[in-house]
Amino acid sequence: MTGETRARLAAQADPAYRAFQHKLMPGVENYLGVRLPLLRKAAARLAKEDWRAELAAPDETFEEVLLRGMLIGKAKMDLAERLELVRQFVPCIDNWAVCDSFCAGLREARVYKEEYFSLIQQYTGSAREFEARFAAVLLLTHFNRPEELERCFAEYQRIRQPDYYAWMGVAWGYSVFAVTDFDRTIAAMERAELPDEVWNKALQKMRESYRITPEQKERAAQLKRGQRGRKQHE
Repeated sequence: MTGETRARLAAQADPAYRAFQHKLMPGVENYLGVRLPLLRKAAARLAKEDWRAELAAPDETFEEVLLRGMLIGKAKMDLAERLELVRQFVPCIDNWAVCDSFCAGLREARVYKEEYFSLIQQYTGSAREFEARFAAVLLLTHFNRPEELERCFAEYQRIRQPDYYAWMGVAWGYSVFAVTDFDRTIAAMERAELPDEVWNKALQKMRESYRITPEQKERAAQLKRGQRGRKQHE
């Protein structure tokens, strides 16, 4: 982001919120402590201004990276330019908050289904934790209709990245797909031969969901596995 934008963000910093963020994302240090509604307002404003100049400038803080992702999703541009900016941004993702916010902002994926699905396929087999999570979260966010589930399940089977935030994205995804079709989702999880930790986390998220029926939650509880020591994708 430009120096002017950086200064505006710094003026909106909240030390108490910065401390809260640190608890949520240990290991990420470059927070200002700017709350999300303020970042969204900044993105909306910048999208109407010289947003290309903002994207051309380097980022120095967590909030600037988050804002960059928001701006890529919000600014008016053609599909080819946006997809290229997405490809450039994905390697910059190094925490779950940036990943999930970025995916949520790519609403165009619901319009250009095939183009975005092809993009996702470039990352489902990635060995990088947050590239794999990006693929998982973009699928669960924008490709969760009944007719889309089977190809989502096929791509989830390709995600074999063993690190925490990658497999948490996979578990979250199965819990979302279960809202659409519980039985098909459980069958897909069985085909995927998930490690116990991923399997059980997906079931836990189903039980915690407000959109899963009591009967389905009971079934999810019955399907919980004992830990057999498989701690990563085989």
